[in-house]
Amino acid sequence: MQIVQGATVIVLNAIYEGDFCGFSYGFRPGRGPHDALDALCTAIETRHVNWIIDADIQNFFGAVSQPWLVRFLEHRIGDKRIIRLIQKWLKAGVLEDGVVAADDRGTGQGSVISPLLGNIYLHYALDLWAKRWRQREVSGGMIIVRYADDVVVGFEREDDARRFLTRCARDWRSSS
Repeated sequence: MQIVQGATVIVLNAIYEGDFCGFSYGFRPGRGPHDALDALCTAIETRHVNWIIDADIQNFFGAVSQPWLVRFLEHRIGDKRIIRLIQKWLKAGVLEDGVVAADDRGTGQGSVISPLLGNIYLHYALDLWAKRWRQREVSGGMIIVRYADDVVVGFEREDDARRFLTRCARDWRSSS
């Protein structure tokens, strides 16, 4: 299974790498944690950043909505065989103490494809939302750096930071 998942990751990376936002760093080719830290340091040093939100999405890989993830995949992937294969991996469940537990949430932590599926989910659920927020709602400056399920957002103005935090928390709570 790891070989097939690895091959699927290569194909999906070729499709999604051009779509992902520049501020997304986790588990992407040529983008490691040091690159994310460098980008964050540079942004803080060169932009007007006075307020910072540092967030870790609690139990992200275990809480991903599989139906939404499949919808996100279908938005970009036209091959139904790939979609069905990923759905089978998502539904496979986890073996603990000799018992298989299947759930309709999560990406199968520890699987080869899980980090990419997490990036795809966060691309649609957080990155594009934050990018649109920055374009439409921010009155001062805003920076964002995401590494997997950890995100740092910096703002020039306190009111922008507070509105972002309130809206983000509300939208994420309602989607889970």
